[in-house]
Amino acid sequence: MTTPVSDRTSASTPARPGGSAARFAGRGWTDTAIVLVAALLATAAWLPFLHRPLTSDESGFLMLAEQWRPGRSLYGDYWVDRPPLLLWLFTIAGHLGPVDVTSSGLVAPGLKLLGAVASGMSVVLAGVLANQVSPGHRSARLATVVLAAALLSSPLLGMSAVNGELLAVPFVLLGLVCAVTAMRRSWGWRTAVLAAGAGAAGMAAALVKQNFIDVFVFTAVLVAVSHGRVPRLWERAATFAGGAAVLLGAAVLGAWARGTSAPELWSAVVVFRIEAVATIDGSASSETVARGMLLAAASLGSGAAVVLVIAFAAVFMRGAPLAGPVLAMTAWELFAIAAGGSYWLHYLTGIVPGLVLLVAIARPGPRSGPALSCAVAYSAAAAVAVWTSWVLVPPQITPESRVSSYLREHARPTDAVVVGFGHPEIIAASGLDSPYENLWSLPARVRDPHLAQLHGVMAGASAPQWVVVHGDSLDTWGLDGDHAQQYLQRHYAKRASYDDWHVWRRR
Repeated sequence: MTTPVSDRTSASTPARPGGSAARFAGRGWTDTAIVLVAALLATAAWLPFLHRPLTSDESGFLMLAEQWRPGRSLYGDYWVDRPPLLLWLFTIAGHLGPVDVTSSGLVAPGLKLLGAVASGMSVVLAGVLANQVSPGHRSARLATVVLAAALLSSPLLGMSAVNGELLAVPFVLLGLVCAVTAMRRSWGWRTAVLAAGAGAAGMAAALVKQNFIDVFVFTAVLVAVSHGRVPRLWERAATFAGGAAVLLGAAVLGAWARGTSAPELWSAVVVFRIEAVATIDGSASSETVARGMLLAAASLGSGAAVVLVIAFAAVFMRGAPLAGPVLAMTAWELFAIAAGGSYWLHYLTGIVPGLVLLVAIARPGPRSGPALSCAVAYSAAAAVAVWTSWVLVPPQITPESRVSSYLREHARPTDAVVVGFGHPEIIAASGLDSPYENLWSLPARVRDPHLAQLHGVMAGASAPQWVVVHGDSLDTWGLDGDHAQQYLQRHYAKRASYDDWHVWRRR
């Protein structure tokens, strides 16, 4: 696997009709058809959800993307701990179709179509990658494609919400395809393009979701184990790094042109995440533990955990080409999920690249082989069952959507609103702006733990006419909000309540 393969084609005796060459050619066309069908199924799985209300993250990212220009915060007038390429992708999604407001919330078919395309492309790239690393093992290649389509179509991994994990996966798989190909070919300008493409694709994944450095982990270990066996290894590595650096520079310059500086980005995507882990560990509520248990249950219910254990054991115990790089990359993905802290279901999408590679390179034994096949088949069946149950459940009118409807009916277009805390879908669906830059819950808890910034906003010249509070007080986990709560009670009056949500209006 680490020795370059020349581009020459070996001569062979023409095969007779119906001979082995014809059978292999027919099998190749069949495998290609299976990959395309699996990709189409993964894409079509999104169609029933095109007009479903957007989730909190989807609404918030779309709102940020639409107003991103030089402003008072990181991205225009708002702050979020995400890299810029994610917002550019949401900007594209905003132009793919109209964004409408319904009684259930925002509806953006263009954004769902972007998620559908990302899923379909990921399945195709998984098939290409499996063909590269397992050219003589047809069952492994087909299992890889089936697994990719199943996991990317499963609501247990966050589908049908478009999040950073989903949009980063095709970049990861593209980077892996380019990296493997670049290490196998003899050195030349085509190989240099592939190596640079691998670096650029790996950087693109990290610029969508900062913990998706899978391609860098894989390539670093691959270079380390290939030392002394691959000619001009360091030229390949340097070209890979150059491709990554060029894309990073272009992204930083593009963000700077829109008012976002490089130091601000570093603070948001790196420094903040370290601070957030400390905040979650020190003061997280019981809901975080409950989500962690749900995440573990989803990993079992989707079959991802079972496939991981069986394929990991097969690769580790029996050995396989690329075992070191793949195991290192998978270990990083597991660490990233655990270190995320909040344990949302879409975190599980981060394990898809590692899982498909593990299945592709695994050489199971007499017992583990059938077990792995059964696990992949179960994953496909579970995806179909859960997907069907989600399709049959109509969209619900949530308390958050009722709050948004109330604000649309009673607020003036020039009014502003603050939501304490998180749930940017309320602001997005209300059609109002927020003078408070922390639209998400965790940034508020990390960056404004005493709510001094919020108090300054409510008492300042741009004081919001409306304040929406979840629960009885602004003082919740990770926050010391007594001062802000006292100001709220003195200067605002409660106007409406929907379950635990309370709408306050300035007196």
